[in-house]
Amino acid sequence: MESIFHISGCAIDNQVKFATCTLLAYTQHFQELALMCTKFLADETEKVNKYINGLPDNIHGNVMSSKPKTHDETIELANDLMNPKLYTYAERQNDNKRKVDDSSRN
Repeated sequence: MESIFHISGCAIDNQVKFATCTLLAYTQHFQELALMCTKFLADETEKVNKYINGLPDNIHGNVMSSKPKTHDETIELANDLMNPKLYTYAERQNDNKRKVDDSSRN
């Protein structure tokens, strides 16, 4: 993600919004596929497990260990775990940019 933001010149304030879309896009795509492939996702437990297996590594373990029961609960938990990580990432990028700007002025 960092290189995409750097290359595109994306403003720091907008980076979290764009990065958040990755989890949203995954969730929407998963739900579309789940509707088309109902025989592969016969029950709620199977749907939850398949959704969790596609999550990014940085939240996968935490979602697995909490053992959510429903698909909606899993999505909510994934969002709750991902949002602070994205905000922290954006803040670090902003701090790093300030450090670079300050050092170039000297």
